[in-house]
Amino acid sequence: MLQEPKTVGPTREGQWDAKLGQSLVALLALVGARQMNVETLRERTRLTPTAFNSLLGWLQREYLVDIISGLEGDRVGERVVLTEKGESVLVGMLEQTCELPELH
Repeated sequence: MLQEPKTVGPTREGQWDAKLGQSLVALLALVGARQMNVETLRERTRLTPTAFNSLLGWLQREYLVDIISGLEGDRVGERVVLTEKGESVLVGMLEQTCELPELH
């Protein structure tokens, strides 16, 4: 069953709720590298482990990020990967919060 994509944006004009603001920070941190170690991303967001886990779960449920497990040396590590939808939502969030210049 196809779902209409959700628009992620301010709850009221000019106001973001905490989850969306935290999402913007996390997505911006991922946009350059496209993927990052879970703990590194948590440190960059400056969230507590509990708040970060809640945010990460929400980002996964919205299909904005994927979590990939793999071997890192002799241990299993997890990386957060920005999805195409995540990138698209990030661009939409930025367009809603600030006027982006047209490149011509």
